Amino acid sequence: MSKRILVVGLACADIISVVQDYPEEDSDQRVLDYYWQRGGNAANTSCVLSLLGARSEFLGTFATDREAEFLKEVFQKYNVITENCVTYTDGVKTPTSIVITNSKNGSRTILHHGKNWPEIKPEHFKNLDLTQYKWIHFEGRPSCDDIKDMLLWIDEYNKTVDKDARIRTSLEIEKTTRIGLDNLFNTADTLFVSKDYVKSRGYNTKEEGVQKLSVKCREGSEIICPWGEEGAVAMGTDGILHSSPAFSPKLSPGQNMETLAAGDTFNAAFILSRSKGQSLNEALTFGCQVAGSKCGMKGIDGLDTFKS
Repeated sequence: MSKRILVVGLACADIISVVQDYPEEDSDQRVLDYYWQRGGNAANTSCVLSLLGARSEFLGTFATDREAEFLKEVFQKYNVITENCVTYTDGVKTPTSIVITNSKNGSRTILHHGKNWPEIKPEHFKNLDLTQYKWIHFEGRPSCDDIKDMLLWIDEYNKTVDKDARIRTSLEIEKTTRIGLDNLFNTADTLFVSKDYVKSRGYNTKEEGVQKLSVKCREGSEIICPWGEEGAVAMGTDGILHSSPAFSPKLSPGQNMETLAAGDTFNAAFILSRSKGQSLNEALTFGCQVAGSKCGMKGIDGLDTFKS
């Protein structure tokens, strides 16, 4: 049986309202559509990985409310393994995001609630049987010290096994205000840095951001920066910039792009491609192709057409 790709981070419930125009404060407006879907970067990435054909596992925490049951049902639907997740029975509620999507321009406004949400701890992670995995991806959550501890644990494991049995690690650095993320660049083999993060550090282009931030990465690693409609760039061990253009989705007349989870989709497609031994250029292109296709659909159903 093939080894798993593990994704560590958040699962939350997204409650989405599609509106004709973004509402004014203290106004009354009917919505065009309303639905729930799974949210959270790690949850999205793990589900896309499964759709693309990987043996995917999500590692995170659950509450015991209705929203948690909904999330478990979604993971089951997408055949994502959750057997190692931790459930808290008292004092916590599943994080939720209220998402307002403007049908005219595709913009999304997200109101997130995740007060006092417990993250996965190193003591939970160290109970895993690491022989089950070929790649472990971490969402850059606020628990930076714990993430570093878990990545160092994988490094120690990798020293005890043959080269072809080592686990590849990746880390997503997205949020601009999370204290401690800057200290994690040298802890993973693959770094995904967001457009917002790059711009918050004073760099104006994805190329400049990757070149400048690559010096913070550890030897033998690679850094990737997706930039929406401008495609994505990466730098690997050769020190050369690799790039891919964006791929426009197929839209019906009057249909707007749906960008929610597009970044998570890119990460999943890139990870899957690299885990199969494909080149940096091939992985970049595949990531942009799958993310572009996702922008033309509601949710992620339909991405299994890329399954190999």
